[in-house]
Amino acid sequence: MNQNPEEKPLKPLLPTLVDAALAIEKLRVESEVRQSHLARQQRHDPETDELHRRAKDLEDYVDGRVADLIQSHSAYPWFSKVKGIGKENIGKVVGLIDIERAEHISSLWKFAGFSVENGTAPKRKKGGGKLSYNSQLRSMCWRLGSSLLRATGKFYEYYLREKDKYYQRYGNQGVNIVPATSLPKDKDGKRYEPEGMIAEGHVHNQAMRKMVKLFLACLWLTWREAEGLPVAKPYAIDQLGHDSYIAPWDMVDR
Repeated sequence: MNQNPEEKPLKPLLPTLVDAALAIEKLRVESEVRQSHLARQQRHDPETDELHRRAKDLEDYVDGRVADLIQSHSAYPWFSKVKGIGKENIGKVVGLIDIERAEHISSLWKFAGFSVENGTAPKRKKGGGKLSYNSQLRSMCWRLGSSLLRATGKFYEYYLREKDKYYQRYGNQGVNIVPATSLPKDKDGKRYEPEGMIAEGHVHNQAMRKMVKLFLACLWLTWREAEGLPVAKPYAIDQLGHDSYIAPWDMVDR
């Protein structure tokens, strides 16, 4: 069948599949939560079991297609050489990004929820309201970051260096870094960080955030260069506060 010249071009398949994969994953998780609740009540629902089975089968199929398609991505020659970057997890990151609209690395950081707003990372506001970032992309970036840590490659080494810097900085400021269980509780029983004290997990998240931002910066540069789009350098110096340029190809492991 000939396409009507007035018809809009089809949306690229990878973003479409990633949208579907995330929706199916949510359905699969919800069915597992229901199964867990029923099990605690010593109850059983065949319909829930069947829904879970079908959702899992469809999720496996879509994830497999994402893994296949990601190999033709223009930035694949770079990110495929980074330890910890699986085809599925990177697919669920790049599939949510329109690199043409991200004219600057700061544009990508903001869209992914890794910018700074009023001195802190953006958060969901009580009572709802429109977010300034894509919450799915931020979740996928944190998931990818965890994979980078487990792989113990060059991005993990960068994480360790940044974590050491935070420990030194807080030590110089007289701030004690303690396990979360050592934090005091407020009147509602919730733990909080009083002045002069910060949780180990908080420092971990700060260093991991730095690592993910570097990964996104490298991805932005290699992707835009591969697409023939304008790039600005040296982003690692201007945006991440480094005193030396960190090139994307310096961060590959293979």
